[in-house]
Amino acid sequence: MQLRRASPACGLALLLAANAGDLAVPLTTPTGTVAAQERQPAPTGGQTVTAISGATVLGAGGSPIPNAVVVIEGSRITRVGPAATTAIPSNATVIDAKGRFVIPGLADMHNHVRSGSFRAQQNPLTVMTVLLAFGVTMLFDPSLTTEEFSTLKQSSASDAAAMPRFFGTGPIVTVKGDILGAQVGAPTPESAADARAAVKALKAAGVDAIKVARDDFSWASKQRASTMPIDVLSALVSAAHGEGLKVYAHAPMLQHAKDVLRAGADGLLHGIIDRPVDQELIDLLLRNRAVYVPTLSLYEDVADVASWARRQSSHDERRVVSPIADGFTSPAAVQQFEGFFNNTSFTKDQLATQRANLKRIFDARVPVVMGTDSGFFGIMMGVSSQIELALMVEAGLTPEAALSTATINAARMIGRDKDYGSIEPGKAADLLILDADPLADINNVRRIYRVVRGGTVHDPAQLLNGFRITGPGGARN
Repeated sequence: MQLRRASPACGLALLLAANAGDLAVPLTTPTGTVAAQERQPAPTGGQTVTAISGATVLGAGGSPIPNAVVVIEGSRITRVGPAATTAIPSNATVIDAKGRFVIPGLADMHNHVRSGSFRAQQNPLTVMTVLLAFGVTMLFDPSLTTEEFSTLKQSSASDAAAMPRFFGTGPIVTVKGDILGAQVGAPTPESAADARAAVKALKAAGVDAIKVARDDFSWASKQRASTMPIDVLSALVSAAHGEGLKVYAHAPMLQHAKDVLRAGADGLLHGIIDRPVDQELIDLLLRNRAVYVPTLSLYEDVADVASWARRQSSHDERRVVSPIADGFTSPAAVQQFEGFFNNTSFTKDQLATQRANLKRIFDARVPVVMGTDSGFFGIMMGVSSQIELALMVEAGLTPEAALSTATINAARMIGRDKDYGSIEPGKAADLLILDADPLADINNVRRIYRVVRGGTVHDPAQLLNGFRITGPGGARN
C-alpha cells in the first residue's frame, strides 16, 4: 500500500514515530534447524538425504497422496509417491510424519518485510526469519529501497538461509507527494522520458519486476491525491516490457485498475474495493494474462483496525506477534490510525463487494495470487499470511483453491513454477509438514510441525528462539 500526502498537517509522521511494540533482538545469525536426530550430515562427497514418510501429500500436481514418501537430496525433491512404491534411500534421515500433512511452502506475494507495528526502524532480516517460522518460504516485496532489495536478495540466496526466498521490485514508481514512496527513494516520472529512465535504473539494480501506483486514495481517505498521467504510465509499461520486466500495479479502484491494464500491466497488487468488477476488467485481466492479488488483509485492517488486530492475536496461538497486534486494540491506537485513514467507514461498507470481486475474478479463471500487504501498519508478519487464506475461503474459494494461490499460482506469477510451487521431483524442497489437514480447515496451516526450505529442515520454535517482542504485551524471550 502507498500513501499520498493529503495535507501538510496529516498524521502520518505521528504514525511512523509511534511504538506499538516491535522486534527487540535481531536474528543476525538465525539458528532454526532441527535437532540432531532429524538431521543427516552430508556424506563425504555427497548430499544430505532426507525422507518424509507416512504423511498425506497435498499439492503434488494431482490428487492427495496418502501414506506417501517424499525424498529430498540436497536442496531438491527427487521422489514423491505412495510408500508402497517409493523407495527410501538407505542413507536417508527419515522424518516419521504418519498422521501429518505435507504441503508446498507458502508464498506471500505482497509483503513489505516489516513487523506490522508503527515503528519506523526495523530489522528486515529478523522479519524474514519470523516469516519462515510461519510457513512463508517465498515472498515478493513490492516497494523497498534498492539497497535493501540487494541485501535481502543476497541474504536469502543460499538454500541454507533461514528465511524465505526473496523477490521484489525495488522502489515503487509513483508521483510526487507519495510519502512512503519517498521513504524508499521512489522515482516520480513526469514525462515519458522520465519513465524510461526510471525503468533503466531499476533494471540496472537487478529488480525482478516493477511496481507502479495509480490511486487517488479515496477508498481510505477523504482527501484526494494526484495520479500518474496516462502517457507516462503507458511509457513506463512499454519500457519495462522492453527490458523483460513485468509491471504490477497498486490500483485498488476499478477505473484506475482499468487504466493500468489498458496500458499493459501484468497484474493488480490489490483487490478492487470501490465497485463490483465488471466484464471489461475481467477481459483486460485475461487479455494481459494478468494476476490478481486481493490483499483481503489490508482491507480488513483499514476497515476496523482493532477488530482485525484481535483476530490476528487470537489466531497467533504461540503469541509470537500478539504483543504487536494487541497494541492496535486500544482507543488511542485506533484514533491514531484513523487520524490518517479517515474514510474507514467506506472501506468497511465495501468489504462484501471486495470479497465478491475476488470470487467473480476467480470464477473467471483469472490467476489469483495470495498477498497480504503484510508489514503495513496493523498487518502482522506471518500470522496475516495464514489468515489471508482463511479470508479467501470465507470469500467462497475452497481450501484447495486458496492454497493454490499461495503456491503454484505464486510461482507462476514470477515465472518460477519449474522450481517452486508444488511438491514434485526436480523442484526445490520448500514445503511444510502440518499436524492437521488444511483441506478440512484452512486454519490448520498454522499447525506447523516442520518447515523445509531448500532441503533444510527447520523447527519453527527454534527459528523463533533468541528474539523477543516488546510492547503492550510485554517482552518475549
